[in-house]
Amino acid sequence: MKITDVRIDSLRIRGTLIRVYTDEGLIGLGEAPNFPGLRGLIEDGLKPIILGKDPRLMVRLWDEMFYATTRTGPKGLQTTAIGAIDIACWDIAGKAAGLPISDLLGGPARTSMPVYLSLGLGWEAQPDAMLKRVQAGYEAGHRAFKIRMDWNADRLDSNPTKDLQMFKLCREFLPAEVPLSFDANNGYTVSTAIRQGRAFEDLGITHFEEPLPQYDYLGLRQVADALDVPVSSGEQEHTRWQFRDLIQIGNPDILQPDIVMAGGITESRRIYDLAATFNKPTMPHCPSAGISSAASLHLYSTYVNATRPHEYQVWQPEALELYKQAILPVDGRVTLPTGPGLGLEIDEKALARLRL
Repeated sequence: MKITDVRIDSLRIRGTLIRVYTDEGLIGLGEAPNFPGLRGLIEDGLKPIILGKDPRLMVRLWDEMFYATTRTGPKGLQTTAIGAIDIACWDIAGKAAGLPISDLLGGPARTSMPVYLSLGLGWEAQPDAMLKRVQAGYEAGHRAFKIRMDWNADRLDSNPTKDLQMFKLCREFLPAEVPLSFDANNGYTVSTAIRQGRAFEDLGITHFEEPLPQYDYLGLRQVADALDVPVSSGEQEHTRWQFRDLIQIGNPDILQPDIVMAGGITESRRIYDLAATFNKPTMPHCPSAGISSAASLHLYSTYVNATRPHEYQVWQPEALELYKQAILPVDGRVTLPTGPGLGLEIDEKALARLRL
């Protein structure tokens, strides 16, 4: 089997669809954020490397793509482009074998997994507005939540008092057994993060995500050491080497690789193994309900240290129209797709409507 083409579709909804074609008629699906420069890197940098090669040689292809593009720019763009293609190759390998990706990875430890509803843009919302979104999510059947700040450039200690009030309102509404977490999106200094974290602890937080700027590993260790609540980080790390440094210097309680931005299933698997070696729970960053979510769930299901709820969010309702059988939670849980590969099939009519 040989790769014959790589096609990229920019969509009106959030994200870019990547499809890898083969001479045997199998098509692999991948997706990535709409990062500037992504299309050019895939078309000019990665596509020439993989054309004519067997997509089932995922590890070899990953190494070839990575080392051929190490000088092409910021690693986040590089590993995201590689990650999208890597996921598509795993999809092809599963389809060729007639097996779901989780089976190719050794078999799932669980086929039903809890998810938490990830609600963002807290920086621009008043506390009662975020509360209404949590209430709507609870009424829709979600049974675990995280509220995110999604700060822009003016993020550092912008309004911790409002953040705390927002969390307090949501926590008071939800039953005690329903997990609620807070994502500062790199928005605090060390002292503020510790003070906020202690206040969150008193209110009953489940995990405290990205309290500091992602480059401040030493500060992260201070925060993690000072708090009892599990502190998580990692969505902005790329490759096993950055996660090695994150663990050894920052030492967060929970690791959160993003399956696309970290380099796809091939590299995320290495990161998961690293997490298991250091006895760290893995709790992926993967808010999009689509291809990357399916890939993340397949990998997540195969690890025994992946026991916490998986992130879930539908950015736009039209995004689910892309798939003939979208992944939807029922009573706060999702069931692992059982079809070959990712277990997803594109609805071509919906793609025509959503393509830019």
